[in-house]
Amino acid sequence: MRRRAVAVLLVLVAAACSSGQDPGISPGTGSGPSTTSRTLQPCPDGGPDSTTPPAGCLDEDGNVLRP
Repeated sequence: MRRRAVAVLLVLVAAACSSGQDPGISPGTGSGPSTTSRTLQPCPDGGPDSTTPPAGCLDEDGNVLRP
């Protein structure tokens, strides 16, 4: 019975945390690093281009390249 109660509590806590999170990217208001849940995509052939987001893209070695 106790395991079941703990399992239900964990599910409720996890659901409460994720329900209020915005999946979009908010513009930063200050200078310095910021965190986002959006992953960088591989760079197009030839490196970053006009379709590359400002955050950049990943080259073949996993390095971040910015337009």
